[in-house]
Amino acid sequence: MILVQALLGLAPVALFLGALFVLDSYKLIRPELLVRAVVAGVVVALGCYFIARSILASGAVEPLLLTRYLAPLYEELGKGLVVVWAIRTRRVGFMVDAAILGFAVGTGFAAMENLYYLSALPGSSLLLWAVRGFGTAILHGCTSAIFGIVSKALAEARAGETLAVFLPGMVVAIVVHSAFNHVVLPPMMSTGLLLVSFPILVMLVFQRSEKLLRSWLDVGLGTDVELLEMLRSGEISSSRIGQYLRSLRGRFPGEVLADMLCYLQLHVELSIKAKGLLLLQEVGIEPPADPQIGGRLRELGHLQRSIGATGKLALAPLLSASSRDLWQLRMLEARATPQART
Repeated sequence: MILVQALLGLAPVALFLGALFVLDSYKLIRPELLVRAVVAGVVVALGCYFIARSILASGAVEPLLLTRYLAPLYEELGKGLVVVWAIRTRRVGFMVDAAILGFAVGTGFAAMENLYYLSALPGSSLLLWAVRGFGTAILHGCTSAIFGIVSKALAEARAGETLAVFLPGMVVAIVVHSAFNHVVLPPMMSTGLLLVSFPILVMLVFQRSEKLLRSWLDVGLGTDVELLEMLRSGEISSSRIGQYLRSLRGRFPGEVLADMLCYLQLHVELSIKAKGLLLLQEVGIEPPADPQIGGRLRELGHLQRSIGATGKLALAPLLSASSRDLWQLRMLEARATPQART
């Protein structure tokens, strides 16, 4: 009996997360990051458990009020912090990545929560566990995924990851969570609505993200290759880029200008490398780890420190520094072999 309850409570959300990962044709979320997100969700659930205990022990809030309003607030904030960290540290490049990672956080949270209820309610009915597994557990994944989708979309639209871009998605996640806890509809009907609406949303996000990724690869790769050919052939001196670089002579010492040119070329080479990896993944080829990537990324970091913030700002017109282009360097770092990163 307890095994069936555990399967009903834990299997649906885990299978849904696995399906999201498998259906992502580019596999941009690395398995180790997915595991870390699930573990983070478990930690958040433990923290929320102690918060709820403290609130109820104080006697200041009725349990119903806690369930309907306070719990959705601090639970979504806790899960959302993990997604905010992933977006702001360039660990996700597209909306679908944010959706999968958000759902992974919710999966860990739901697993921990249902394990607690499994020990607290050992004799409960299978219907309750069906609702918890297919309803409440999926809800935790859905709200975190929605938060990730909305936040990543706004971050791209506003070309930044300020805290303001995360507010709308958090409001949506809290409202959806609170509405579910109000039990406006019968539990089975709410669960059914969730199981129908969220896959549709995910399908639309997958389609949109793959379209954006394809467009970014087509445009960005052509631009990067053209710039790299100019840098290697020496033709850049007669181009508008060369004229711009010559205009910087009066602002930077010669050795800094040399480092700026090296930084520009290495950044473009790594950008092409990252886009090439994505194209290989699109056709189902998993490229081997490149032991040189770690060293080249360290060299890029050294050059960045050498030219300083002013030098990097001067190169900004020549290099795309959007969150997606910075994310591709993070992706390369994640693919470097352990030997290359040490």
